[in-house]
Amino acid sequence: MNAPNDRQYPRRRASRTQLDALLGQTIDDDLVIERPLGSGSHADVFLARQRSIGDRKVALKVLGRPYLALRDADFRRGAHALLREAAVLGLMRAHCFVQVHRTGTLPDGRPYVVLEYVDGSPLSAHVAADARLSAARVAGLAVQIATGLEEMHLRGFVHRDVTPANFLLGADPLGRPQIKLIDFGTATRISERADRYRVGYDIEHPLGTAGYMAPEQARGDVVDGRTDQFGLAGLCWELLFGVRPTAIVTPTQRAMLEFLRSDAAIPTAPPPRGHAVPEALVAALLRGLARDPAERFPTMREMAEAILRTTGEEASSGASGGNWLGRLLGGRGNGR
Repeated sequence: MNAPNDRQYPRRRASRTQLDALLGQTIDDDLVIERPLGSGSHADVFLARQRSIGDRKVALKVLGRPYLALRDADFRRGAHALLREAAVLGLMRAHCFVQVHRTGTLPDGRPYVVLEYVDGSPLSAHVAADARLSAARVAGLAVQIATGLEEMHLRGFVHRDVTPANFLLGADPLGRPQIKLIDFGTATRISERADRYRVGYDIEHPLGTAGYMAPEQARGDVVDGRTDQFGLAGLCWELLFGVRPTAIVTPTQRAMLEFLRSDAAIPTAPPPRGHAVPEALVAALLRGLARDPAERFPTMREMAEAILRTTGEEASSGASGGNWLGRLLGGRGNGR
């Protein structure tokens, strides 16, 4: 599933006027729009209340208003991408994915998706505030994310944009930390074709976020589940040490892509001293950050198991993480 190309549909911030046009409206006699939650490259997200289900809070994701000014073919392509994203997300059952409640169409023709509302903060906020998380907490969140990504891979998809901005950190009903993946815009089917990502590939603007992108993705090579390992390992590294493993002096997109396409060492510097991070966890992340996908874990499940062991638990034990791994991933998944 390919989202619209960022060169044609650049990341934007919707104007206040565009967002205010929907505030207070009731959609399909059921969804009362309360306030904006954020805007992405092709959609706006609002907090709404669903009257038919006890006035529950939901997140309403709407195709961006600028699409109305595009030619019909481009509008349809954007609409298809949003609904396709919802269809893929609706297949997933792991706890780290937001639930899809329903889809629909606004009176002006734009599609919308009603999603589970997560009362939490983006992981990117923790990074921006330099609020580093403990090794135990990062390992726990990493296992949740890895479990969900392994399900994606087993179902034949790869995410390609595992970044802090795409996750919300909240709590489950018992108050335990719960991570939620909220954006599937870059997800695509895994393919064995050697030219899969050369067809229509934009070498200057590859889909994904350069700061967390795997080298093979930056080069336009075939990507698979091991590509998501690189993103997850980089995300965890940043939460633990406050710096990206691919940190460079001038982190422009062009400079980052050139770095990823080079043979420079990753990470660019050893872990900072003075952090209470188990060596086994650092080793697992370093394996996930290998430039050559063949040197990473064969599957995301095996990465999750390695990280889980750093907490003193086994994937087959009675721990909640282990039980979830076992129930969801009964067989050995193929990360390719």
